[in-house]
Amino acid sequence: MIPYPSPEQRELELVELVARASATIPGTELIEYGRSVEQRPLHVVRVPSPASTASSVAPRVLVCANTHGPEFIGNRVCVGMLAKLIDDPPPPLRQLHERAELWLAPCLNPDGYARTHARDGAGTLAQLRHNHRGVDLNRNWPLPTGARRLPLPGAGSPTPGDATYRGPSPLSEPETAALDQLLTTQKFHASANLHSFMGTMFPPRVRTRAAAMAYARLCAALRQAQPHTRYLRIASRVFDTFTGEQEDHQHHAHGCWSICVECFSVRASLAQSFGRRVPLFWRFNPRDPQPWVDNDVPGVAAFLLATLDLPPAHP
Repeated sequence: MIPYPSPEQRELELVELVARASATIPGTELIEYGRSVEQRPLHVVRVPSPASTASSVAPRVLVCANTHGPEFIGNRVCVGMLAKLIDDPPPPLRQLHERAELWLAPCLNPDGYARTHARDGAGTLAQLRHNHRGVDLNRNWPLPTGARRLPLPGAGSPTPGDATYRGPSPLSEPETAALDQLLTTQKFHASANLHSFMGTMFPPRVRTRAAAMAYARLCAALRQAQPHTRYLRIASRVFDTFTGEQEDHQHHAHGCWSICVECFSVRASLAQSFGRRVPLFWRFNPRDPQPWVDNDVPGVAAFLLATLDLPPAHP
């Protein structure tokens, strides 16, 4: 899977980047906020902002990735934000750091990552996507109060073994429970959740026109900051449904501007995998991640930066 790191290499890389960042941004730290089913650490990096003072803390923003086992490109974009912040941040990332405290959680599902790497990316979606207990972590979040889950494809299955099995109950998994506790304690103003491979943006399902219009503007900021491949926004107040996804929970339960970004693109995925006998992994991840890191880091930063001009999100 070169150039994608093994689980051990991924963790070592993160430790080394945090050490480098600490030399120029004092207070940068690697925090273990929980453990996976198989007791792998769940890590988040906190990068303090110069906007924080002794009497006032800058708003906090969060970038998450790799909640699904094979979606390694999201991990690369998330880690790339820290690497670029150290060396040569694009303008949206530099401006974001000047105004907000940046938190980065590059791998929400380390067990799924390890399983995907051990299988060299081969297997079905259900075999690679889940945590160790066979749960799709991005269907394990609570629905907003009064919402119901429609029986639509991908909306979260009640059947163990299905690719989108939602688990026995909301937040039943240690990975989602730990992250929800982090969301509760840190009160993030905004969050970007990185997936692959559709080259799209999915804002949460919202109930008001004002919220929908706000997300349209935020997604436009992300798209305009992408230098090469610009992603499409997919959203509908009429046809969208609640599925137990992270961005819906963050918006409705935590008042956090939130978005799902599907890194990479369908066209690029098909170009490298269509008609070829390749592992599932290469449907989700580019052979060379760096161009997509370069494309998506400024876009994600621009989305988060634009939220700082808004009050906290409301359902």
